[in-house]
Amino acid sequence: MSFKISLVQMQIRSGQVEANLQHALEIIQAGLAAGSHLVLLPELWSSGYDLENARVHAQATPRIWRELDRLAAEHGCAIGGSLLAEKDGAIYNSFRWHSPAVGSSDAYQKIHLFRLMAEDRWLTGGDHLQSVETAWGKTGLAVCYDLRFPELFRRYALSGACAVALSAEWPLRRVLHWSTLLRARAIENQMFVFAANAVGLSGAETFGGSSAVITPWGETLVEGGQQEEELLTAEIDPAAVEQARAFLPILRDRHPLLDRLD
Repeated sequence: MSFKISLVQMQIRSGQVEANLQHALEIIQAGLAAGSHLVLLPELWSSGYDLENARVHAQATPRIWRELDRLAAEHGCAIGGSLLAEKDGAIYNSFRWHSPAVGSSDAYQKIHLFRLMAEDRWLTGGDHLQSVETAWGKTGLAVCYDLRFPELFRRYALSGACAVALSAEWPLRRVLHWSTLLRARAIENQMFVFAANAVGLSGAETFGGSSAVITPWGETLVEGGQQEEELLTAEIDPAAVEQARAFLPILRDRHPLLDRLD
């Protein structure tokens, strides 16, 4: 059985929550109309990196999450992406998964804060991984800078994940790294990678698009351009993960000694 994955590649207006919300909802509706099983949004898609006002923007997040819950339930699909959210007085970059099967999952709070854009100054980093059970299999959640840390993706693979959904605002100036690392994470863990990136100017940074769905063999099912907004849709076959891992048993051949090295 195959499943449709849609990626929302959108330009984010820094600090303009209501404008971003309405724009995103229009694109989400297009994905739902296409019969997508997952609609994945970029990182901090409601606010962008307007982190000086993070606490203010986080106040709108519960209302946005309720709207995504409603849409997911109404259309029988999953919707995911990261937003600024408050928990116990701290502000996090929080990726929440919305679907009828799991409701609102516990949010994944971005572990690796990106100091080049002052995330470490304004936000608190997470301390645990988060995965969700889906119709196509266990799926790990990750946010942007996490892509540079292969051990995070390997942990998901070892826990049985067949895919990772990545929500990002990755700059155009380093988009070659983005494209290379997406394929590396998919190949080395023999899993699907679903990656939605922002595009265009937001605040002082230009983001590089190139959103993509990558197979366990590193093949590209769909990939966006570097400049334009797009809704990208691809069909995945979860059996590809089992086939890749059976043919080339990387995870079984991995030596447990590696877990004990200092």
